[in-house]
Amino acid sequence: MPVYNAENFLAEAIESILQQSLSDFEFIIIDDCSTDSSVAIIQSYQDDRIKLYRNKINSGISYSLNRGIKLATTELIARMDADDISYPQRLQRQYDYLLAHPECAMVSSFAQMITEEKEVIRIDEFKSELYYYNLTFSCWIYHPTVVYRKGAVQEVGMYSVPYAEDFELWWQLSRRFVITTLPEVLLDYRVTSQSLHQVQKRQEYTLAQQQQIVRNIRYYAGSDYVISENHVECLQHNFQPLLEEQSVDSVLECLHKLDFITTKIIEKQNPNLIKEDIMTAVFYKKQFIAQYYINHLPKRKAVLLAVKMGMLKKAASVFLNK
Repeated sequence: MPVYNAENFLAEAIESILQQSLSDFEFIIIDDCSTDSSVAIIQSYQDDRIKLYRNKINSGISYSLNRGIKLATTELIARMDADDISYPQRLQRQYDYLLAHPECAMVSSFAQMITEEKEVIRIDEFKSELYYYNLTFSCWIYHPTVVYRKGAVQEVGMYSVPYAEDFELWWQLSRRFVITTLPEVLLDYRVTSQSLHQVQKRQEYTLAQQQQIVRNIRYYAGSDYVISENHVECLQHNFQPLLEEQSVDSVLECLHKLDFITTKIIEKQNPNLIKEDIMTAVFYKKQFIAQYYINHLPKRKAVLLAVKMGMLKKAASVFLNK
């Protein structure tokens, strides 16, 4: 668990780990030069499982996480953040799964997003069979829900970038190893004013993700494959930039590119590759994209898009009702 100025929610995060039903573990906490009371809070716990390490200089989350991996004396490593809450059965469920599935390098879980006041925002239930395909375009995996094998993470280079470091690691792992998720909520993921990727470093994380997505696409489609920035945004479900073009042809071009990329994904050997699952994933993705633009384009263009996609009932509905 990396820590940096996390005093507001740190105690709750620590206690959610100490109270796990699986009690035999070492709890490595890396403090990245906090200037608040975080270290004092950690030191207030008299539990031999807690092992506190302090960076000499503020070095960032990737450095802290890699230091924790190197310090870990076990093969299985669970990630945790200093403002989230692990459910009591989390470690036991994931530990049992990895023992029963030695081919799997990482297992995550569903997560419930909450506010600082613990009000529920939503529950994300991302289906495991759709992970591999959708990981090309977006990070479906909540970082503090994962347990991974130390050897596998070291083999792919651990955390290798300063921003969107989890997305990069999941991508590298997925190319060589089986990854999956448990279909149950095992963590409350807290959105706070200190959330790095959503508040403090949002621009840096957004740019890093865009660059990673283009890299992912070109891994399948070829290093010289050309795709516009608006189409990349659309494929990660940021629809507004492409909507501003007000072009039915551009939306259709994006969907054609998605079909081409999907074909290339199917052609690439991978331990997570199941063709039927990929076809299911692309069906839902195309429907989701098309539905958005049909709902948000002007009536004439919405009907035209629906007709060109063969969605005749939808076209009639838009014509009559929009």
